[in-house]
Amino acid sequence: MFDKASSFLLELDSVSVHYGRAIVLASVSLTVKKGELVAIIGPNGTGKSTLLRAVSGLVELERGKIFFEEKLIAESTKSQFRVMEKNLSLKPHNIVELGIIHCPERRRLFTDSTVEDNLKLGAYAIESKDEIEKLYEQVLRLFPVLEERLEEKAGNFSGGEQQMIAIGRSLMGNPKLLLLDEPSLGLAPMIKLNIVAAIREIQKSGTTILLVEQDASIALEICDRGYLLEDGRLELEGSSEELLNNPHVKESYLGIT
Repeated sequence: MFDKASSFLLELDSVSVHYGRAIVLASVSLTVKKGELVAIIGPNGTGKSTLLRAVSGLVELERGKIFFEEKLIAESTKSQFRVMEKNLSLKPHNIVELGIIHCPERRRLFTDSTVEDNLKLGAYAIESKDEIEKLYEQVLRLFPVLEERLEEKAGNFSGGEQQMIAIGRSLMGNPKLLLLDEPSLGLAPMIKLNIVAAIREIQKSGTTILLVEQDASIALEICDRGYLLEDGRLELEGSSEELLNNPHVKESYLGIT
């Protein structure tokens, strides 16, 4: 059991998720401190994306609890969430209002809408027009290539540019915690470097990040700490340096023998 008076921004306590009879996450416990960039690495199909979906309220917990900002926001009651703070129902839009923003795998853009519309849709929970404009300017400074083509449909952009739009849309929600799911997936090496640089800038600006990434070399290059998830279970945790030097990680995920 975690101490609610701890300094962690996010805490997962013995979280389990089942899809039917299949166990996708098995008693996973992890923490993220404010300002950290924490990476989750591991092979495909091991539960990494499901973990993010559990945090953002998109899947039900079978067991366990989730804390955010030292408050119990969800716990399982036999495949049903019970939310303890402010009588919130644990639906994705309520999670967004708490400051948890999920940038999903494969971007999920509105491809027939313009770049500008896609970006500003990310700010739907923000009431202040001044704040929305401030966030919008920050996103365009981070991804200046988008400013030149704001009126074009998002579907006309390359994979790397679409990833910039997706991350930008997430930042328009002004996240306290940004959940990034496979941001380098399917991108050319040079574009990956641009996305990595942007992620570093986002953390430097004060945003806490929980990153899921199959490319372990990228994840461990930029994270403060990391976890290795295999078959739904956390097998290793440590600093980026510790994981980079771990024999199993080096052989299985970095191609170093």
